[in-house]
Amino acid sequence: MRRARFYLTLLALTLLPQMLAATDLVRWLQARDVTWLSLSVPGVLLLLNVPMAFEVLRRKRKARLPRALAAAVQTPWTAWWLGSIFYALLLLFWGAGALVARLFGADAQMPLWVALSPFALSLYGTLFGAHALRRERVEVPVAGLPPGWHGARIVQLSDLHSGRHVTAERLRRIARRAARLRPDVLVVTGDIVHNSTAFARQAADAIASIPATHGTFAILGNHDFWAGADAVDRELTAAGIQVLRNRGIALERGGDRIWLCGVDDPWSGRCDLRAALRGRPEGAATVLLSHQPNTWPLAQKAGVHLQLSGHTHGVLWLHRSLSLARLITPFVAGLYRAGTSFLYVNRGAGSVMPVFRIGARPEVTELTLVPAATPDPVPEPA
Repeated sequence: MRRARFYLTLLALTLLPQMLAATDLVRWLQARDVTWLSLSVPGVLLLLNVPMAFEVLRRKRKARLPRALAAAVQTPWTAWWLGSIFYALLLLFWGAGALVARLFGADAQMPLWVALSPFALSLYGTLFGAHALRRERVEVPVAGLPPGWHGARIVQLSDLHSGRHVTAERLRRIARRAARLRPDVLVVTGDIVHNSTAFARQAADAIASIPATHGTFAILGNHDFWAGADAVDRELTAAGIQVLRNRGIALERGGDRIWLCGVDDPWSGRCDLRAALRGRPEGAATVLLSHQPNTWPLAQKAGVHLQLSGHTHGVLWLHRSLSLARLITPFVAGLYRAGTSFLYVNRGAGSVMPVFRIGARPEVTELTLVPAATPDPVPEPA
């Protein structure tokens, strides 16, 4: 319940900007003699927090509120909740600008469209940004890639967060998009479930429905450990998905092998990269699955050619250099390179609460392995 208390405290604190937005809404409606709306609409918007508080308290039980009610409240609450926070920030900056404007005798009145823009932005991120799955195609040059693996396609899913807000139907839609890419290898880089193992089976069934020529592999993320790692592992294994928990496997294609390995989430305290690399053939091209991208510096030292991660969700923002995820990692989203080692950070296909994204749409990723270019030999001096 410790995390539940944290979320409830956060919800309580965000009542302040909601009260501010509701008060301004009342004033605007009363100024237009719409008294009945001024007394009812703000109250209804504030009452949306009540079912959301129940959703937080639900935690590991499958349901406390009817699913239809939770789904009906989720979108308007997110648009109002986040919109009011953005609105409070807008007022802060607008107020500072208004003080300067008054010094020059300018009108500091906020136009209606400006006041509504935080809520429009929040509604866009809730209705479209969080659900419009984007296909990313990435070519990765791998040093020492054997000929049999030239052009091989690894399809990556991450951060499904299977739960009440990421339903079985949404997971099936994600699976259908991934299946159309016809993967040689399918990998899922953690956070299979959101906060309950009751939803692990629907995620496992969706993942298992995606055909992959050389196998389907998964690792566990921090949410999986919080919910119950062993239970999630069992559901994935029962569906025919190989869970790589600090271990690796040699994959063969066209008579050649690469080493695919995975580690447990670092926050679990069980991450063991050395164990994952144990048994790796010398000089083998190596792909590491690690939920959190912060393991990449260690992976580079261990000779990993490509690390696939998730965890950050690209955090909601317009560009990775501006993302809030930079508070926890320098590796926010997309492809990174250091020497001959690459890291790809997937923005995730699912969503957490609040269900909202701007400029960081959910993704399914197709990574094509190609041989690294061989540098031209340096001519010897005459």
